[in-house]
Amino acid sequence: MIGDDGHPDDRAIRRAATEQVKMIVAAEGEPPTANEAIKGFVSSYIFQLGLVELKDQITSGTLDGNEALTRERMLRGWIDAKIRTLAVDAGPAVSSNRMHQTAADLAQRAIRVLRAR
Repeated sequence: MIGDDGHPDDRAIRRAATEQVKMIVAAEGEPPTANEAIKGFVSSYIFQLGLVELKDQITSGTLDGNEALTRERMLRGWIDAKIRTLAVDAGPAVSSNRMHQTAADLAQRAIRVLRAR
């Protein structure tokens, strides 16, 4: 799932994974449950992919900095709302294929939202 750091999508997944590990290690008291950790990673991953999309739009001249900030805030709220209702069965083991598909589906929806505005 993680390739070379040369592609923006690979950097996004590396950042999301790093953020999640830092959050787990720095947690005071009880660490997050498996469900919370999965949701945290998926949330961070989708947000990082959204930032890649926004950067591409700024670079191509289709979006200015102020509008990018507005969309970034909107994206965070959208992700939080979707992740809250995300049903993750952390049972004895989480299927990596299921997690990947769920993250990919939400990421595609987030990108469509960002491009539609």
